[in-house]
Amino acid sequence: MILWWAFLTSLAFLTRLPLPRIQRYDESIAALSVIFYPLVGAIIGGLLCLFVGVLIGFYPHANSGLVAALVLTLWTYLSGGLHLDGLADSADAWVGGLGQRDKTLAIMKDPQSGPMGVVAIVLVLLIKWAALEALFQALLQPMLNGTSWWPVFASIVIVPILARAVVIGVLATTPYVREAGLGKNLLAGVTPIRVWVTLIIVALLTVLLVPKSAILLLLVWLTVAAMARAAMLKRIQGCTGDTLGATIEIQEAILLVALALAI
Repeated sequence: MILWWAFLTSLAFLTRLPLPRIQRYDESIAALSVIFYPLVGAIIGGLLCLFVGVLIGFYPHANSGLVAALVLTLWTYLSGGLHLDGLADSADAWVGGLGQRDKTLAIMKDPQSGPMGVVAIVLVLLIKWAALEALFQALLQPMLNGTSWWPVFASIVIVPILARAVVIGVLATTPYVREAGLGKNLLAGVTPIRVWVTLIIVALLTVLLVPKSAILLLLVWLTVAAMARAAMLKRIQGCTGDTLGATIEIQEAILLVALALAI
């Protein structure tokens, strides 16, 4: 049962989905919940696929830009804007911190978004929309002509899986700089065996879902993760929940761009 409660904990934290009341919660469950992050990404991707299927079923000739906007809106709703909040806080802190660790961490704790946070959110959402529009423009029409729906659905599903899996890798290799916080509880869950098993499964899923783009996506995924981790270590000598959320958003945007360029 502990796995079930850990799964529900990860789902409750990372999404806005209506869920049964979590009857058991402690530090061990919080720690274990991190291994389910890629599965939560798969659920988000699956719901987005269902939405696209229903939408195209009723409106087969819907404009690809409109479809992309609606998908992105649902995507943001499902995640509750959690990672966008981390992106905004990180952007404000990186610019306002002026290269100083303590100042960067102090700004990151401020709940109000400054101008750079707003700019970062707008840019990331714009990039996501443009990439989704390019994907739908290239893939929806062939799908309506009788081609398999698989390329569309596989592209949507794999991105949130990879983006959330990166949290496991970063936590396993990067100090957590806050004395308290959810990330502190997650650290106990990222044991070497769990990390390797989870990341290998995610890599195999990538090959299965998008075989033609798998190598490109995995290279992009690893490169972005390494660059984000390097930036965290250089500025704050570790990671926080906000920087992990920012990494998820940046990963999603860049992975979508990579998929759009690869079609």
